[in-house]
Amino acid sequence: MPIELDFPEFPFEEAPGLIGCRQEPWNGVLVVVDHIPFTTGDKVTFDVTVCGDTDGQSVAAQTQGVVNVTADTTSVSYTIPWEGVLDAVTEGSIIASYSRTPVDGSTPSTSQEAIVRYSRQQSGGTVCGPDS
Repeated sequence: MPIELDFPEFPFEEAPGLIGCRQEPWNGVLVVVDHIPFTTGDKVTFDVTVCGDTDGQSVAAQTQGVVNVTADTTSVSYTIPWEGVLDAVTEGSIIASYSRTPVDGSTPSTSQEAIVRYSRQQSGGTVCGPDS
């Protein structure tokens, strides 16, 4: 699939390019696609990779989420799960992209990748998590 769509966004970054403890990633991390004209019946597939480094080379976990668009909209979102995905690393990065499969049967398209730094490391050396 050709890369034709803009990258997804992480709307709750703590600072530009960072998902950390204030985001409470154990509740999931939201990824949003905005300003795309989606039609009822379109399928949006989010591909997410969590890496143990900041440049996306050391893959620790991967997941895929499929959203079936239920009404004409310009925004679709997916929550990256904690268990088995975000809990896989203490520090590293999250890479997300998505593809759109139009209901009308026209050619699917894919997005650029978005990457953010991911850290559950707190000052003092403690690691945040659902039990901290």
